[in-house]
Amino acid sequence: MLIFFLLILLLVAIAAGVRTVHQQTVAVVETFGKYSRTLNPGLNVIIPFVQQVVSVISLRVQEIKSEVEVKTQDNMFVKLPVALMIKVRPENAADSYYKLQSPETQLSTWVLNTLRGLSATRTLTELFEDRGQLVAGVQHALDDLLAAYGWEVVNVLVDQPSVSHDVQAAFNRVVSSRREREAAEQEAEAKRIRIIGEARAEAESQTLRAEGLAAARRILAIALTDAVVTAKNAGISEQDTLTLLLETNRLDTIKYAAEHGKLVLMDVKPTTPMPVVNLN
Repeated sequence: MLIFFLLILLLVAIAAGVRTVHQQTVAVVETFGKYSRTLNPGLNVIIPFVQQVVSVISLRVQEIKSEVEVKTQDNMFVKLPVALMIKVRPENAADSYYKLQSPETQLSTWVLNTLRGLSATRTLTELFEDRGQLVAGVQHALDDLLAAYGWEVVNVLVDQPSVSHDVQAAFNRVVSSRREREAAEQEAEAKRIRIIGEARAEAESQTLRAEGLAAARRILAIALTDAVVTAKNAGISEQDTLTLLLETNRLDTIKYAAEHGKLVLMDVKPTTPMPVVNLN
C-alpha cells in the first residue's frame, strides 16, 4: 500500500514537472527565484516545487505603430508615421524579460528619439525623397543597443511625412518652379544645338558651293585655253579670238539674266548706256 502511494506521488511529481513549449515561443525558468535556463519549443521537464516557469516569450515579429513630430534642417515641423517591426532574439530571450520593464514603450521611445535626431540633419525634400536612408540610419543606430536587451529590429517603416496645408502648397510651388527652370534650360539647350546645327549646315553648304565654283572655273579655264590654242592653230589671231570669247560670254550673261531675273536687258552699242526696264 505504501509503495502504491509513493508511486502515485512520483507520477504526480513528474506530471507537475512536464512543460510543453509551443513553436515560436520560449519559456524562462527560475530556480528559487533566480534565473536558471530557457526552455525551447517542445517537451521539457523542470524540477517541481523547486523550479518554475515565470514567463513565456513570443519569438514572433511584433509591430509597434507610432507617430513622431520632427524638425527638419530647414526648420520645418512634420509628422512621420512610423511602424516598428521588432522581435526577441532567441539566444537572449532572458535579457528581454529581465532588463526591460515595458519593452514596447521603451523600444518605441528609443526609435522615435533616434528618428528625431536623424531627421534634424535632413531637409524636408530629403525626407520625402530619401526615406530609405533614414530607415537604414535608424536600424544601424539601434542594432547594437537593442541587442544588449535581447531585442532585434527587423524593419522600420517610415510613411510619407505629413505637413500642414500651407507648407505643402509652398513645397509644391518650389518643386514646380524647379521643374519650370529645368524645362527652360533644356529648351535653351535645344535651341542652341539647333542654331549650331543650322550654322554648321550653312557652312558646309557654302564650302561645297565654293568648291563647285572653283571646279567650274578650272574647267572653264581649261576650255578657254583649248579654244585659244585651236584658234591659233587655225590661223586666227589671239586678239580676234579674245574678242570672240568676250562677245560670247557677254551674250551668255544677257541670256542668263533674262531667264532668271525680273529684268529686260536691251543690247545696245557699247557707247550707249544699256536701258533697264523693271517689271515690278
